[in-house]
Amino acid sequence: MEDLLMHPKRSRTDIDKMAERETAAYLRRASITYLECCVSLMMTHLQREEVASILEQEADMLRRLD
Repeated sequence: MEDLLMHPKRSRTDIDKMAERETAAYLRRASITYLECCVSLMMTHLQREEVASILEQEADMLRRLD
């Protein structure tokens, strides 16, 4: 209870901004982890150079998106 009195109350806006930042950070980490899992799956049944080539093609397509 004492600990609650020592910290100033945050505004709703501050809490919303903090929640947005943390959600974005979580989604970024989860997306990267998912991508790593996909690459690992590809590596189980494709040659390394084939996986690299596919990923390079995908990266080129992403760069061309508007």
